[in-house]
Amino acid sequence: MRSRPPPSRKKACQPCARSKARCGLEKPSCARCLAAGRQCRYAADVNYASPSSASGSYQEAQPAPGVETPASLSTAPDIFFPQPHPPASSRSATPAAAAAVVGHGLHVHTSTQGSAGEDLAGNPLDFADLDLAPLSDADQIRDRWLRPFLVVDQPPKTFHPHTLQYMSCVLRSYARQMMASDDRGVPPIIHPTQLRDRSIPVALANCYSLVRLWQHRADGSEVMVAETVRREMDQLAHHEHGAGRHLDILASFQAYLIYCIMAYFFPLRQPSIEVVDDDTMAVLQEMAFRTAQSGLICRAGLSRRCPNWESWIVAAAKGRALLAFYLFSNVYNAERLLPNFVAAELRDVAAPGAKRLWAAASRAEWEREYAEHLAVWHDGPFRISELWKSPETGSAARRERIDRWVQTVDEFGMMLFTICAHVHGC
Repeated sequence: MRSRPPPSRKKACQPCARSKARCGLEKPSCARCLAAGRQCRYAADVNYASPSSASGSYQEAQPAPGVETPASLSTAPDIFFPQPHPPASSRSATPAAAAAVVGHGLHVHTSTQGSAGEDLAGNPLDFADLDLAPLSDADQIRDRWLRPFLVVDQPPKTFHPHTLQYMSCVLRSYARQMMASDDRGVPPIIHPTQLRDRSIPVALANCYSLVRLWQHRADGSEVMVAETVRREMDQLAHHEHGAGRHLDILASFQAYLIYCIMAYFFPLRQPSIEVVDDDTMAVLQEMAFRTAQSGLICRAGLSRRCPNWESWIVAAAKGRALLAFYLFSNVYNAERLLPNFVAAELRDVAAPGAKRLWAAASRAEWEREYAEHLAVWHDGPFRISELWKSPETGSAARRERIDRWVQTVDEFGMMLFTICAHVHGC
């Protein structure tokens, strides 16, 4: 009888062995292959190979749903390459790829249903039918780059250098947060359900991967890294989203903004490589315009009714991303000695809501918190323009509303209050 061949001494999978890269040895597919979206093949052995592969052939590993990335993936200097964007009808990450790029601890689960998902307690969410109204002055966001060259009826904002330093410190922390190996890896402009959703957008999955690629790049690879990020940014800028695909529009804007923040505050060593320039900022403004135009305000909230949770999640995340975009634009313009102006187009947009609303883990919890929110704001929602200088600034009524808002906000809201207080007073 023919004896069974001994186990292969070559433990690494074929792709890692060919590229002479370190293999994590996870089975059925190693973390590096999962992140790169490629087939992972191991030499058959007596402990893992199927009977048909025991003769020395290789077995193709099939990724398992809900695979979690090893903790070492978050800190090892691995290079992950994003895959080209699929058509709009299938823009959701595969289970294995999404789990690998987001990182250990976030427990991402995915499916092919682009509008279905789960809250943090595992209950279903449906983003197919959102009730959002567009921002009436969204066109002004797209045309902001023209303001320094036009005669405007308002004086430019003046930032103290220390205020600009503070804004820069906060913004650049968002890219670093995405490298954390647990739930701390969610910047405050991304709602947690976007990463626990069964259809995590490819834009965010790729963003997590490319942030790590940028931060863990090897010396001499700067050109390749920059071109990879630029290529992804171009895909985000030119991808046409179907009507009503709020999550994809939002995720593309969030990812593009993160890339700009990352490349601007953590530039590559080669001076000739510049990812963020005036053209990039013009594209970012165009994407901000699309985000606001596609729906920014919950219609139910305008009549003091409780919106559905899905509409509130998207509206709140869009609002936070837009505000972060304006702060980043302020830093960019100030360092280039360009004037900054008050974002009058956002005057009717609600300020970031209470911390408990944003952190609610289930629909029932969020509905309880929103009912309390309506009771607290019986005299109307607190708008971002109430933090700007106006004839009411310093009045007892204005300060009472500001105090009421500050008592409930999270770190993102407190950061906005600090900046506005420095610029406009309170």
